[in-house]
Amino acid sequence: MFNFKQENKAAESSIAIYQETHRNKWAYGAHRTFEILKKNPNLLLTFDVSHWFCVSESYLEDQSEAVALAVSRTRHLHARIGYTQGSQVIDPRLPEYKDAVAAHLKIWDRWINEQKQLGVSCTITPEFGPYPYLINTSSKTDHQMQWELNLWMKNFLDEKYNKTGQALS
Repeated sequence: MFNFKQENKAAESSIAIYQETHRNKWAYGAHRTFEILKKNPNLLLTFDVSHWFCVSESYLEDQSEAVALAVSRTRHLHARIGYTQGSQVIDPRLPEYKDAVAAHLKIWDRWINEQKQLGVSCTITPEFGPYPYLINTSSKTDHQMQWELNLWMKNFLDEKYNKTGQALS
């Protein structure tokens, strides 16, 4: 049983504390995190759903209740595109990853809409990581490719959520 004291620590320090979902941490999968969130109603998340896709080898179609609870507890997103066989695609712009991008956007759209309804600002960090997350198939250096992917994600999300103001279902 986990005993999270983040609420007390956050109050003592005046710093918000959000636990990250990550495949090699306590919040490694939707099924496990769901049980912990139900027992700890003040536990808040930095949500990186790419790890859950990898762990479950699915886009969590069968775990909608766990995803909904996680979304409701999320205060920050890590915007990495993963897929059912890995936590980071080679390049989210490639057509072979359109389903992975769509699966992330479905969850991110839900979170954005919830935050808008609450009148809360949304914070997102593009988080395409370096090797070994990054599989570089270009002539660019790993650092250049990582920068390019993160910059693309920032611009993509800015266009989608800020400039076009897409309202999603």
